[in-house]
Amino acid sequence: MMVSQNNLKGKNEESIAVKTVISSLKKTIQQVYKKELPLDHLVFLYTAAAGILMSIFGLGYNMVMGLGIFMLPILILYLVTTLSSVLYSVVTQRWYGAAVIVLGSSTFLLVPFLWFTIGGATGPTSALMLTCGLCIAIVFKGAVRNIMLAVEAILLVVFVALEYHFPDIIIHYPDRTAHYSDLAFGLTMSLIVNSILAFTVMAEYARVRDEKMCLACRLERLSLTDALTGLYNRRFLSASIDEEMRRAYDTGSQLTLCILDLDHFKGINDTYGHDYGDNVLVNVAQIMNASLTEGEIFGRYGGEEFVVLFPGKTPTEALPVVRVLGDRMRTHAWSHGKPVTISGGLSGYVRGISYSNFIEAADKNLYRAKREGRDRIIYR
Repeated sequence: MMVSQNNLKGKNEESIAVKTVISSLKKTIQQVYKKELPLDHLVFLYTAAAGILMSIFGLGYNMVMGLGIFMLPILILYLVTTLSSVLYSVVTQRWYGAAVIVLGSSTFLLVPFLWFTIGGATGPTSALMLTCGLCIAIVFKGAVRNIMLAVEAILLVVFVALEYHFPDIIIHYPDRTAHYSDLAFGLTMSLIVNSILAFTVMAEYARVRDEKMCLACRLERLSLTDALTGLYNRRFLSASIDEEMRRAYDTGSQLTLCILDLDHFKGINDTYGHDYGDNVLVNVAQIMNASLTEGEIFGRYGGEEFVVLFPGKTPTEALPVVRVLGDRMRTHAWSHGKPVTISGGLSGYVRGISYSNFIEAADKNLYRAKREGRDRIIYR
């Protein structure tokens, strides 16, 4: 158990370290470009940075280990090409052409040269080819990606075949120290770059996934809520009534429906204007939110009509709650001073009653309240 915990701790520390490096790189890049870059552009820059570091190290390593003067021109050419391409992309804000040059020269110029000059299949070049392939797969799209990956795969097979049949064409290291130190560096660089690429892709995937989930939740909420009041809309209320009726039928529980309607709302709109009418509806929603509990389902049914559903309550139990709501409406400090009142009708669920009859029963009581003078809640 202790070993596995230590391993897990080590992996977590490595993960944190890589994430820290990626975060620092992204911040630096954003400061240079003054904006957040897309995934493919970031990967191109990471690849270019790795290529520049490896070229600089290669130049120094070549001089220290004495691997031959013939390698210097290629490394210098690659270093100048990569630096020029990155500078071009920064100045012009155009990176795709620079990416083609950098990854193309890495895959089809530098890697083949390194294969034959630093140990062939026993050197670090094969790992670098895999890294180049991963970068190509992320940065490019369509035919360009397919062609570059196909050519790289063909080159890898050709290099292995040539080395197998003509081993003397490979320039080997002068000694074991040079061989294994170069191999260790190449594999380490490949691992670092691959890790950065993997974490970058995973982070981008997580970001896009979270954005889509948030957007889906937002769209779902918009489809179920009233834009003006923020309460549930008719679509959600209708589905909730049907669902609660099914639950009451299955469990034998109580269920009460209340339909509320603002009194003289047309007159309010005509007298004070539609903006004030909208303000009244918003205030009604706030009063309902403050007066009703989470167990009660309520919303704007349409126009000046609101619905409250009381799962687990009889009409007798729900009636005092609705009357308190009416009292708060009446005593609310409306901006024009004139009280706004509501009328309401209740209906209790009876096992086997249809959806339309359940609604109709509450509607009839609402109209009774209107006929009897408004500003009242009726259940009969």
